[in-house]
Amino acid sequence: MSHPTHAHLTFTLAKNLTLAYKEQTKRQKEYYMGAKLLEIGVEPKSAVYRWSLKTNPAEEIWTYSAFWGESKEQLLSGSYPLKDAELLDCARANAAQGLQTAAQLCGYGEDTGAFETALGEAAREAGLHLSSLGDLLPKTPGGVQVAPESISSL
Repeated sequence: MSHPTHAHLTFTLAKNLTLAYKEQTKRQKEYYMGAKLLEIGVEPKSAVYRWSLKTNPAEEIWTYSAFWGESKEQLLSGSYPLKDAELLDCARANAAQGLQTAAQLCGYGEDTGAFETALGEAAREAGLHLSSLGDLLPKTPGGVQVAPESISSL
């Protein structure tokens, strides 16, 4: 009997939640995934992780995936690159990690040029204009941050 070499955890968040709340929830899911990997005998530090994000008008659907063993090797080899909407979902969710990491996690290995070309094509097909990977990062609302200068001045 073959053993699994990947796991996925999907959850839904309302779009109107604060960025801080979303980041906290993502960290909780990362911790949970690590605990589950330990339960099945996989060292969490040996796995490679990838986020995926799909959106609809009211919600964000996040998937956190872990790859180890054969799946990890395939993912990092660049042999099975994502395309189209799947590529956009993966690139959007991993853009904050930088170009090289996003390219690897989206299945392009070290070939960042091929990743950028495929991402540009996927964006055009989806009716999006991307000048760089950074265009996929979430936009933080502008405004003034109100906070004390130190804990003692609370």
